[in-house]
Amino acid sequence: MTVEGEKEFLNLPFHQKLEFLYGLSARRKRDLILSAPEARRLVQSFSPETLFYTLKEIGLADAGDLLEMALPEQIKGLVDLDCWDRDRPNLGRIREWLEALAEAGRSRMAEALMGLDFELVTLLFRQYLKVYRLEEVQQSLDVPVDRIVQFDDHYAVEFIRHDAGSALIQELLEELFERDYEYFANLMEEVYWGVEAELEEHAYQFRHARLSDRGFPDFFEAQSVFAYLNPRQFEEIKSLHVKCNRVGVVTEDLELFDYALTMPDGDNSFFNSALAAGFSADGQHQLRSESALVANQVLAARAVDFGDLEAVQKAIRLTHDYLNLALEHLAGGDLKAAVEHLRDTHLKLLFRLGVSLTIDLRTRAERLLESFGLTKKEGREVSFFDSPYREALGGFLHRLPVFYTGLDQAGAITWRAFRRMRDLHMAYGVLEQIESMPPLLRAVAELDVTSAGFRAQVAGREIRLSQILSTVMVRYAMGEKAQPRAFNAAELARVRSVLIESGQGQARLKEAFRKRIEALLRERLAPEALQKSAEFVNSCFNLLEEEFGRPNPRDEIEPHCIRSLLIRHV
Repeated sequence: MTVEGEKEFLNLPFHQKLEFLYGLSARRKRDLILSAPEARRLVQSFSPETLFYTLKEIGLADAGDLLEMALPEQIKGLVDLDCWDRDRPNLGRIREWLEALAEAGRSRMAEALMGLDFELVTLLFRQYLKVYRLEEVQQSLDVPVDRIVQFDDHYAVEFIRHDAGSALIQELLEELFERDYEYFANLMEEVYWGVEAELEEHAYQFRHARLSDRGFPDFFEAQSVFAYLNPRQFEEIKSLHVKCNRVGVVTEDLELFDYALTMPDGDNSFFNSALAAGFSADGQHQLRSESALVANQVLAARAVDFGDLEAVQKAIRLTHDYLNLALEHLAGGDLKAAVEHLRDTHLKLLFRLGVSLTIDLRTRAERLLESFGLTKKEGREVSFFDSPYREALGGFLHRLPVFYTGLDQAGAITWRAFRRMRDLHMAYGVLEQIESMPPLLRAVAELDVTSAGFRAQVAGREIRLSQILSTVMVRYAMGEKAQPRAFNAAELARVRSVLIESGQGQARLKEAFRKRIEALLRERLAPEALQKSAEFVNSCFNLLEEEFGRPNPRDEIEPHCIRSLLIRHV
């Protein structure tokens, strides 16, 4: 950030400073906070989530200056988010957070430690200490002196573990003894008497209660965020919920709760456009806060490790994508209508609508597979479907259907969540094209590609439906019966002469060939089937033109390079 930008930040009122920090990279955020006279207040205004993801992005090794300013309650929140593996505490990570505070001194570390659940502190110390109650020791301890530390007349401790954390534990123990003897004595008793399973269970219940209060339900409760609702009954379902009230006033003391788990404004989506066009800063704040609550449920439902920043970002992206998809569906692309829907629709309900729209797609894809005599498992990779139909269909069959980017060639070819209604329209278009293939091949070649016999014939062979259709079309254009009889190498020169119009540069398919095939299809297909199959037929035309329309017609055709036709290899 430029000097002018930093001055602009420093001149803002406190609440606007908080708003300004939203969406900045963690390191830029840290630099601005540290430059501000009210740096400590800024840090302490962050929710645990906001502080956590900021510190994680910076890296704990470089985050001590911000962490030192955090309140004990915030540090407890950081431990809740980062120091558990499902229902088991990760004591190594607790130690890492304490080590990040080392530069602030052992007093600050002890203060943070005492802010944690007592059960967690006990579990941490039990890893390193064995406690002796001196009143119960009848004779001298049979332990090397260098491993025993006696603090008073009541307790002695033996260090049973020696690693990078041992010195830290000893420092903390000494500080606790000097700072608060009652806390120290209770800790010694609990390390001595405590049952590990009970300590873990109590610590987990305390953590679960706090996370629930902050919008992180448990795994099973969180599954409701993905519950199906009938999109055609959405308005009726919405009417059964309490109407939203998004006219609250944001106060200066409100935590930056909402900024941790929301998409930045820079994402040029329909949802963000409606947010900016229809809501004041206070209204946007409320909606971001509510979308963060939905993202919390998504994280819990997918059992995401909060410390895995990449997985967290994917969950946030997923939340935004489903909200955007649902809003586009309801508003039909009308920004004014979108604003009205955001005013009175709970975002969790909107998210569920987005999920449900894709589940309807999956249901349609499963019915399509059944018509081919295939199971859902088999449908993940149908050998005789062409690309991108094969990859796209596999994505639609996921528990949460995903969009194959090869359908629109947008960037790297991979799978991602459905983001826009355009994605959904393209997906249904793919299913319609696949649905058109059986009647098309039945009409032109008397071939039933949904039969068990056909599946047995093509099993283990690299045969695609496009090859079958193209072979049928070329045979017919050559004056033969329309059937998928494979070509041999000697026939390929004639095939090219039937298909290609010679000329300068890339040669083109002969118009006579196109018209002959189009006449055949009009004769044998109903108008609706003809329309649905048009794109698939055209893709076969394009592949034939690409493979046989080489600049030099005298070039020999290599049979092993032909993918558009069935070729008999001798």
